[in-house]
Amino acid sequence: MNLAALLSVEGKRVLVLEAGGPERLGGRAASGKISGAAVDNGIKGLIMAGSEDEIFRRIGKTLPRNVCDWTNSGRAYMGERWRDLDTMIRGSVEESVRVYLDSVTSLSFEEIEGLNDVSAEQFVRDRTDDEGVIDFFRYLGSLFGGTMAVPHDYSAGSLFYSVKQQLVANGDLPSKGYWSEGGSGAIAGPLIEAIEENGGEIRTNAPVSQIVIEKRRARGVEVVTGIPRTSVEVPDTTFIEAPVVVSAVAIWDIFNILSEDDLDPWYAERLRYLHRKTLNLITLTYGFDDLELWDHSGPVWVQRGPVSGRPWCASSLALLGDETQYQVSFWLQMGWWDKPNYFQRQEASHKAALEKLSEEFGGDIDELFDGLSTKAAWRHRSFGPGTIMETPGMVGDTLVDVKAEGIDGLYLVGERTKEAKVMGVYGSAQTALAAADRILGVGGVST
Repeated sequence: MNLAALLSVEGKRVLVLEAGGPERLGGRAASGKISGAAVDNGIKGLIMAGSEDEIFRRIGKTLPRNVCDWTNSGRAYMGERWRDLDTMIRGSVEESVRVYLDSVTSLSFEEIEGLNDVSAEQFVRDRTDDEGVIDFFRYLGSLFGGTMAVPHDYSAGSLFYSVKQQLVANGDLPSKGYWSEGGSGAIAGPLIEAIEENGGEIRTNAPVSQIVIEKRRARGVEVVTGIPRTSVEVPDTTFIEAPVVVSAVAIWDIFNILSEDDLDPWYAERLRYLHRKTLNLITLTYGFDDLELWDHSGPVWVQRGPVSGRPWCASSLALLGDETQYQVSFWLQMGWWDKPNYFQRQEASHKAALEKLSEEFGGDIDELFDGLSTKAAWRHRSFGPGTIMETPGMVGDTLVDVKAEGIDGLYLVGERTKEAKVMGVYGSAQTALAAADRILGVGGVST
């Protein structure tokens, strides 16, 4: 959607194909509705890194209002007790400044990228033995867009790049996120307007069967037509020709539409290596109409859940148009090696593991917050991949470029490419900006 809007306003003829219905536009930034509340396809908080703002500036639109009014000065449950994050940091303020703030401000982006394959744990332990500072870095590993099932295994390069980018974009160190009024799906609305106002077309319920590649050039796509009449029927397709094809399919699903037979073996292997190294999220969201049930001053980080034994985070958001209603989202991270695994979710053992972990996660919440789930007006549970994990060895040049290697006219802007230096919507925006410049030939780069 970002890239289509950018190209449309530059006079390119754009066709967007969405496999699902209109409600799916925006992908994992789409939102559904429960009792009038926007419930997002995952967690709500977005990193304010300037890239989505730049896209909206270029297309002449205004980003939806930021309704996040809390700061990152929340609470942490560590060592079976609650700790105030500000107090924890102030207790080690000199060490925190030296290890965290000085690193962010003194290192260049190039020097930071030299830390891509260094874990945050190794980085901080090489510089201090202060447990408060070490715990702070583990908190950052859970809270930032590169959230980890193992918080201390977060790439130091990814962590500091995200922080420094937010410092450059906003003139201050990150203290809160961007929560779009009306849910993250509201971001798609102005993008759709920009596409259609500039002659672009959007087709929903138009799943792509495959990208057609001939003589190492993308020629277009085969799109499924009609609805199968039996479970074994092979669907018909129609060919749509295009000089440039852009896949926004996430890297973990890329081989559903891109044949490895059309790729150089080394490049196909690179994609194979990455496409299942996902961070998977279980997200529990509860709606409430009693403001006293939750501390709204900041996020909550649980280092080790009392029932699940896992790290997780939580934060609240007021509901649009109602000062008394709000929702609280809890998100728990798992690695690709864990059960349940999203890609094996139809197997009985993974279904059972999902139910068991969801129950344990709910047990954590109720134990730490006095039976909170029983007081909710509604509940929403989701499970799916959040991103490719930002561990050492899986960031920077390990990732693929937006321009597909060896195939003219093919671009990959799904999760994640090396151009996405931060996570989520703002990382997708970075990728879209890079792809747009390539396609438009900006800066001497031609297709």
